[in-house]
Amino acid sequence: MNSPSTASPVRLLIFVLVNLGCIYHTAPWPMAQAVLNAFLVLALAPEFRSPLIGAFWSAAAGWVLEGTMRAYPHLGGTALGNMTTTLIAAWALVQWPPSLRNAFLARLAALTVLHTVLVHGAVRIACGPHAWGWAGWLLTLLTVPLWGRLAFKLHRPLHRR
Repeated sequence: MNSPSTASPVRLLIFVLVNLGCIYHTAPWPMAQAVLNAFLVLALAPEFRSPLIGAFWSAAAGWVLEGTMRAYPHLGGTALGNMTTTLIAAWALVQWPPSLRNAFLARLAALTVLHTVLVHGAVRIACGPHAWGWAGWLLTLLTVPLWGRLAFKLHRPLHRR
């Protein structure tokens, strides 16, 4: 269970639903979808009080991403990779609450690389070889300082806000 947050559960749920809608509506731009998916998985979902609720919303993001991509297998590999990464991010958030922004951004960058490997590995196990599409995940890694700052504000302990 995460530390108490200033973001109310309803506001966090609204953020997640808006992000899911953005993932769906950015279907013509897969690189933007990858960034929005990683933002939901690494920044929004670990903030829920229960890690299982966060994993559920990460799985939903994976299914939305898979469902909107034409040349991508639709067997749940993205959802599995998203859930695993969210659970790891939630565990890291509980064990090491963020105190310094640059250290937190470095953690998000490492989790982004882990997320990429887990998603592509799960998709490969689910349906065999496929195109990796590094451009979207590279853009996600490059934009960590942008969406990571918002995540840092969400995840900081109450006394540091």
